[in-house]
Amino acid sequence: MKGRMWELSIPLQSPFVTAAGRVTERRIVVVSISDGTFTGWGEAAPYPGVTPDSIDDAWRTLERGSVLSPTAAAALDEATTDLSARRDGKPLWESVGGASRPIPTSVAVGLNEDPIDRIAATGAGGVKLKIRPGIDVARVSSVRSVFPDLLIGVDANGSYDWEDRSSLLAMDGMGVEYIEQPFPAEDLISHSRLRDEVVASVALDEPIDSEVAAIRVIEAGACDLLVVKPARVGMTAARVIHDLALAAGLRIKASGLLETEIGRAFTFGIATLPGAIFSDVAEASWYLDGSTVRADDDPTPTPMNATGIGFDPDPAIFARYVVRASDLGSRIWD
Repeated sequence: MKGRMWELSIPLQSPFVTAAGRVTERRIVVVSISDGTFTGWGEAAPYPGVTPDSIDDAWRTLERGSVLSPTAAAALDEATTDLSARRDGKPLWESVGGASRPIPTSVAVGLNEDPIDRIAATGAGGVKLKIRPGIDVARVSSVRSVFPDLLIGVDANGSYDWEDRSSLLAMDGMGVEYIEQPFPAEDLISHSRLRDEVVASVALDEPIDSEVAAIRVIEAGACDLLVVKPARVGMTAARVIHDLALAAGLRIKASGLLETEIGRAFTFGIATLPGAIFSDVAEASWYLDGSTVRADDDPTPTPMNATGIGFDPDPAIFARYVVRASDLGSRIWD
């Protein structure tokens, strides 16, 4: 087995602002693993203010075989999952137990963006509006008035207190499909209480960083939807969390960390699972300044028949974004 990694620094088309902070570029590490015949791909995508690790943590983990970076571990798991699917001659979605069905796209709109313009420009079938106290009710109302039939979700990144819930109730009355992470990650009690007051699904994202964490959230009765991010936990754990949710009578929302087309492919794979009723599947080119590995202009992607993630990334294409490149550390294979 041989492995290679590249750190990429990719500008965003415009800053992406949430209650967790402001991002102007995505620094990620692309990983490839080859058995001499087939090559699998993965992506480590640490996100400032969201994941506990940095890009340097991810690089050191992959270079030295340390255990500092969960997103690096996720990237290795993605790459091995892709490699296994290619060996079996199956698309990724099939290899993880998904179904061949259309997965509508959903555009995430930052706090600094005009949601009407963003939705119109992308033609997405759904929208996730980033919100925080004071930038919420009027925002949802404006979108609902222009797009009465659009699937709308809201994501607060933990910025509300229980005393702020009147705004959450108002948005619920406008027919939002889900309210994601309204309260801080550790406040499972408030999330559980909110479920009794709203029609919308209550989704938890930030606490879902492992199978054990997912069990804790489920046992607390804190949500209707578990937000599952392969970029955070890897494909193996993502599949387990999906199964745990389903066994508990809950569902999942497939999501990502604003990755390239490589990482997006794994979010798409999770979105095809039977328990996934919402997703953040979106075109990488909606956020990143140009394509990095392939052209992907289909606004409503469906599972691809090609094996693995469905395409073969070419380092020559993303060379202009490369900061550094290296072989994977030998300890990775120990």
